[in-house]
Amino acid sequence: MTETYTIEEAADKALTWCDKHPGWQRIYDIDDTGSLYKTWKELSEKVKKPWIEHFGQYSAEAAWREFGDAPCKVPYGFITGKGDFFRSIIDVPQFHNVMMVFKVS
Repeated sequence: MTETYTIEEAADKALTWCDKHPGWQRIYDIDDTGSLYKTWKELSEKVKKPWIEHFGQYSAEAAWREFGDAPCKVPYGFITGKGDFFRSIIDVPQFHNVMMVFKVS
């Protein structure tokens, strides 16, 4: 039989997990999640260069915001409804709903 877990179970397990791991918070409990990710100005020139070459100096930032991936500045992971932690969403078993958690302090 396939194990399945609801998002509510994942949220509850994540809350318990965060209580046991100081400095970690569920995504639901963070007011400004945008601050967890790098902005265009925080990217290295090496990362910006191909965007500038392809879209031009004045359009590169807008193109990156629309199509690029903003790297996360802090450690993060996923807590399943079973209570297991995974660093990558790809590693989470199928049918296990998750709650994303971040190390914010």
